Amino acid sequence: ISFYKFIISGEYLVPADLALAGEAASISKEMDITIERQVVIGVLVCLTIIISGFKCKWIEFRKGYRLAGSILCATLFFTTAVIGAKVCPREQGATSPKPSLTVNEKYNENGFIVGFTQEIIDLLVEEPEGYSKEKVESLLAPYTLGGSEEMDIKPNIIMIMSESFFDVTKLTEVTFSQDPLSFFRSCQNQLGKGNLSTAIYGGRTSQTEYEVLTGQSVYFTDPSNIAYNEFVHEDTPSLAKLLKAEGYQTMALHGYEKKFFSRDKAYPNLGLDTFIASEDFVAPDLARGYISDNTLVDHVVQLYEDKGEQPLFYHIVTMQNHMPYSDTYKTNGITVSGSDLSREQQDILETYANGLKDSDKALEKLVNYFSQVKEPTIIVMYGDHLPALDEQYSLYKDCHYIKGNFDAIDCSKLYETPLMVWNNYGLPSHDFGTIDTTYLSSQLLNYIGYHKDPYMNYLLDASKVLRGYGEYFDIDGTGQVQSPKARSAQEKEMLKNLWLIQYNRLGVE
Repeated sequence: ISFYKFIISGEYLVPADLALAGEAASISKEMDITIERQVVIGVLVCLTIIISGFKCKWIEFRKGYRLAGSILCATLFFTTAVIGAKVCPREQGATSPKPSLTVNEKYNENGFIVGFTQEIIDLLVEEPEGYSKEKVESLLAPYTLGGSEEMDIKPNIIMIMSESFFDVTKLTEVTFSQDPLSFFRSCQNQLGKGNLSTAIYGGRTSQTEYEVLTGQSVYFTDPSNIAYNEFVHEDTPSLAKLLKAEGYQTMALHGYEKKFFSRDKAYPNLGLDTFIASEDFVAPDLARGYISDNTLVDHVVQLYEDKGEQPLFYHIVTMQNHMPYSDTYKTNGITVSGSDLSREQQDILETYANGLKDSDKALEKLVNYFSQVKEPTIIVMYGDHLPALDEQYSLYKDCHYIKGNFDAIDCSKLYETPLMVWNNYGLPSHDFGTIDTTYLSSQLLNYIGYHKDPYMNYLLDASKVLRGYGEYFDIDGTGQVQSPKARSAQEKEMLKNLWLIQYNRLGVE
């Protein structure tokens, strides 16, 4: 399992993946996975050894000896795993519980057993050094100003998290017969633009959702630890709850199954009162086997027209452009060329680019509709993560999008998705720059004139110190990419305090 996960996503199996067995089974049926010969040989050899161990009677051992031997072997195994995991290099201090080595580095250096056990240990959320409720209250106290300030306008808010959304024109050595994101780009240039720095690549979509909806980072609790399963409960603060307190109706719309990533349980706890998913659609239009973005947009329009007087908050998750990209999808006639592309890579990019064009058309349809609506409305569109277009980042390397050394610069490119913010009621154009996913809600609330929540106000100041942070790279206050090892004293202090506040909001004490 770890082998195939590495082939697809470039990452080894981690303990948190075991909780996603249902999600993996659901998605794997869409994928064309080739059984590798070396895996088959390895399995056959192991089975042969096991059967031989039962059948062959070279030496007769008493039952007691066999039991003692089994206990000894088990003890050695688990001792090696646990002690080995505990002595792995770890980052010390309260800034972050994260290990100093990445998952892949730990597995490569210490082997699967020790690496896997280390990840189990890392899933445990420990109380940060220096934590107290009083400390958290003192950190947030200066940010309570504006608590009674009313919003002048309460716009409808439509937030679209577009599956595997990436600006493929950044592959500068590849030529596309037409721009797949021409309308998205025009909206960016006219009104609101930027990029999101995400914690994930190629999968674990719900982690980005969690960060956007709560403003809390999975960096502190391990990006592989699915937050919807572990940290969302009825008291979890969220953007939707803040807006509900302002009189908003709150809805979620998703193009896949409700149980996927436990959204059916997480959404109500996040204050999303209505959840519509694939089970609720009757004969929807499909694209690549998934509910199309165009169908979701039609549903958004219908929900709006039936909404009544209250302003609406929509959280929308698309599915059309989900991996794999081995199918042939040429609906929009976009062709791709590049001197360093194989025929297979060219087909992958054409399938992906044509799917992006569908998303772009759906956005245009939505914007055109709300351009004619009198009620103030704001539309936000962003990506959850980059697509895993090919095995082990090979297409990104072959197109020279990354160098392949996976330093901070490489990773910043692999963990960045486009952001667009549009409105129909005269808000000024704004360049959000590249910001951490956890900052999006605070930036949006500030943009529309909401300043009541101390934590969201705190995040505005935090973003001036570090515009993005994570396991592989940081973005400093000036927008420059740097290694996490290069953090200044101010940046370390900000992260330490941010973790104290977020630990308090997790409610795991």
